[in-house]
Amino acid sequence: MKEVTKTNSKVVYLIVTCYVLFVVFWLYINFVAGSQEGFINNLYGALYPIISIIGAGYGIFVVSKKWGMWKSVVGRAILFVCLGLLGEAFGQWAWSYFTIVKEVEVPYPSIADIGYFSIIPFYGLAMYHFAKASGVKISLQSFVGKVQAILVPLGMMAIAFFLFLKNIEVDFSQPLKTFLDFGYPGFEAIAVSIGILTYSLSRGVLGGKMKPKVLFIVVALIAQYVTDYTFLYTVGVETYYNAGIVDLMYTTSLMMMSIAVASFAKIGEDS
Repeated sequence: MKEVTKTNSKVVYLIVTCYVLFVVFWLYINFVAGSQEGFINNLYGALYPIISIIGAGYGIFVVSKKWGMWKSVVGRAILFVCLGLLGEAFGQWAWSYFTIVKEVEVPYPSIADIGYFSIIPFYGLAMYHFAKASGVKISLQSFVGKVQAILVPLGMMAIAFFLFLKNIEVDFSQPLKTFLDFGYPGFEAIAVSIGILTYSLSRGVLGGKMKPKVLFIVVALIAQYVTDYTFLYTVGVETYYNAGIVDLMYTTSLMMMSIAVASFAKIGEDS
């Protein structure tokens, strides 16, 4: 157990170190080089998914194994989070393929959207399994639980509508684009709703040790949602550029989610 704890600390340290290096790189690009396009900006976009690869790899091969991998509810939840991290990396590397190798403007929709959109079902399924492990089913039997189960999703969908969905035009000539335009903010709002409900309705599992870890996952998920919205907004107003503030936000959300996954290793040791 001590060896696993030591390994976990090293992985978290590695993730944080990578994040700090990327922040320094980002500061150099934006405040020293003053660059908003070109190879150095595209290079940043190609490198920062390394954080999610580290988090996903550790989550799959170490953390989920401690929970029985697919055999347990928590193990499955962790695996789905890791798949979401891998989906994010795939999407970003596909994006980088267009910008660095092909040297063309990234088309929309493109193969990158397979990775980007995959995080919605993966994170949604992860939160569903965390909800099962956290006693949400029992909590939903109460009146307060039922009210929360109705109001939280409605609130998140209202936020998604007023911030983005109301401005989207339906174009039946481009069904895939229209689906993604509505799906990104709409379905991600549902995933965040499940996460919020998981935390608010959980009764405490393993002596209450899981609840703060689930909260960390929820906060990371909300950070991802805010980042995705910011990306869509900046693209819409044509202010987005590679290695800009949005990419720093993505780097931060991936760091948070990766550390959240690693934190579950300690619960396994304590249980």
